[in-house]
Amino acid sequence: MFRGRTCASLRFLRYHHLQQIQVGIFNPKPSFLLHSHPYCSTIEIEAMKHKSYRVSCIRNLKNVDSALRFFNRMVSMNCLPCMSDFTLLFSSIVKMKHYTVAISLIKYLFSLGVKSDIFILNIVVNCLCHLNHTAFGFSVVGMMFKIGVEPDLCTFNTIVNGLCIEGNVDHAMWLADHMDNMGYQPNSHTFGPILLGLCKKGNTPAAIEILRKMEARNFIPQVFVYNIVLDALCKDGLVDEALSLFLEMTTKGIQPDTITYNCLIQGLCTFSRWQEAASFLSERKLKGIMPDMHTFNILMDALYKEGKISSARAVLGQMVRVGEEPDVVTYNSIIASYCSQNQMEKAMEVFDLMVHKGCQLDSNTYTSLIHGWCKIKSINKAIYLLNEMINKGLNLDVVTWTALIDGFCKVGKPLLAKELFLTMHEFGQHPNLQTCGTILDGLFRCHLFSDAISLFREMENNLDLNIVIYCIVLDGMYHAGKLDDARELFSSLPGKGLKPNDYVYTIMIKGLCNEGLLLDAEELLMNMEEVGCLPNSCTYNVFVQGLLRRNDVPRSIKYLQIMRDKGFTGDATTTELLLDYFSAHKGDNAFQEFVQKIV
Repeated sequence: MFRGRTCASLRFLRYHHLQQIQVGIFNPKPSFLLHSHPYCSTIEIEAMKHKSYRVSCIRNLKNVDSALRFFNRMVSMNCLPCMSDFTLLFSSIVKMKHYTVAISLIKYLFSLGVKSDIFILNIVVNCLCHLNHTAFGFSVVGMMFKIGVEPDLCTFNTIVNGLCIEGNVDHAMWLADHMDNMGYQPNSHTFGPILLGLCKKGNTPAAIEILRKMEARNFIPQVFVYNIVLDALCKDGLVDEALSLFLEMTTKGIQPDTITYNCLIQGLCTFSRWQEAASFLSERKLKGIMPDMHTFNILMDALYKEGKISSARAVLGQMVRVGEEPDVVTYNSIIASYCSQNQMEKAMEVFDLMVHKGCQLDSNTYTSLIHGWCKIKSINKAIYLLNEMINKGLNLDVVTWTALIDGFCKVGKPLLAKELFLTMHEFGQHPNLQTCGTILDGLFRCHLFSDAISLFREMENNLDLNIVIYCIVLDGMYHAGKLDDARELFSSLPGKGLKPNDYVYTIMIKGLCNEGLLLDAEELLMNMEEVGCLPNSCTYNVFVQGLLRRNDVPRSIKYLQIMRDKGFTGDATTTELLLDYFSAHKGDNAFQEFVQKIV
């Protein structure tokens, strides 16, 4: 019956071509080309008649090309397989994240006269949502009602997830709140994406509030819902709150899984709470939840960042002993560690090992190395890796761009750095605040004041700048002798909604001292405490150094005593100035006695 149709079976474009196809389930033009049906041996044709064989083949599909070939074999059969087989195949393609391919195959299946069911249409909705076309997903729901297919809970959960993927968390919450009225009882899969969306926006308190509302309705969230909130709390630095929620969760009988433990262990390691992290490692082992690759990578990354190289290597050894093969994340942690210590030759040895083992290099691998070479001013080696990265088709993210900009500034080529900064958007990247700070600092350090200020004014008009950027600009103004400009900018900060911190005040005090305006500097120092911004050791040292350079001994002694009372000590520069004055004024017994007490 279907023999004539299958002679005009599918020849799909490869996925990178399919990505260019305009998505639309209602587009009458098919997203594929026709071709003759694939050759199948008699044995294969016979085997395809058995459902168990088809299911086994689908579950063992390795890539989208094999999925396309198997689909062609399915529609080439005299009698089409049941819809559950097609559903399984399309679900497999969706798991590979080839959403456009899945939609095109389903369109073709419908063109054969196959009636749609809820399972297939839910897959279509899911694909559209993952392609950021949730509005089309709603259209499919409308089509369901027209053709007499009743949407189910999975349909609306998918729509909620799609809205959250697109950042429309408020709309997702509205839909979840109204599902009861439509006869659908929300579950963990309804609220999970909403919690994740809120946490990604940094609104963890709102996520916790929804979790509490779920509990108040006698609704017991599944462990993955708690994991979302635990992960967000740990990333927000609220590890103690995460531990409290974990205790609350286990008290309610909700058993933690490997993701739960990984979240907590990562949070504890971030704050060097090693003993507690070790305790959770032991606890999970007792419960039969053995450390996985992600666990080992968390531990190694944290240890490398702390400079605990031998401990990190011990974890790597244990990982290999239990049969876990190091992956790209493992190697990236090792490379990042060596780069942070400027041990670039060792970092490149690990890079070469990855290549030798056939490990898939990613953007993080190259970015760490580029940043490392830029730090030690080996810009040519960084550019070589950059070219290799581009040739492999890897994306340059904002971190890569920032590293390159920093590298060009370090080797005294700030105008090239500025050119990179201005062309980022052409490659689909936009500078973040760290990028802005890097280029401004580089321009100021290379004495390109006009370029720096011009770029800064442009940033002010287009970006929401933070206090760190203003610190860089204030420091640059003082070094360029633009005292009045710096004072004017400092005075404008409250009007911009920014509260000067101790670093800003220290920059201002240093600039005033350098200009000999000691009374103004002292007034600013006193003003710090009045507004609740306590001077730190650096602030006092900067002011005392200004006093000593102007031979204002009485006030320098006064503030040295204040420093001592607050538990601060003079830094190397202050000590050197004191000793110089001590040598030049050996007859000043009172000063000598005081210096001997504090040095």
